[in-house]
Amino acid sequence: MRFGELLRAGHPLSPFSKRGLLSLGVLALSVSVATFVVHLLEHWSLLDSFFYISMITTAMGPPYPPSTALGKVFVSFYSYYAIGLLVTTISFLFGPAMGYTLRKGTKFFEEEEARIRGKKGREAEPG
Repeated sequence: MRFGELLRAGHPLSPFSKRGLLSLGVLALSVSVATFVVHLLEHWSLLDSFFYISMITTAMGPPYPPSTALGKVFVSFYSYYAIGLLVTTISFLFGPAMGYTLRKGTKFFEEEEARIRGKKGREAEPG
């Protein structure tokens, strides 16, 4: 199945829903913008800025503190925003698969419980 077919298929296990792709795009755009802002505020290289923002976004923590007051304020607010965005993106991508798995597992256990109770009920009857 091709990538475009996954989008059109709408399969419940497909992580490529419109919301999932949109949230991935917003996450990528946010990391790009924050990388550029930190690059301007802290005068770090783009690679160092990207590394720093990646560590903040994934809640690993900063490897070193920003040196400017404006950089510290920006990174503080960005960290709250980015962690929320990351959690949202993960839930949009993997939420349908987790819900599907939970429903299937619940159905399986309910059927097994009914089967076991049915066996016990027949064993108790004198025959």
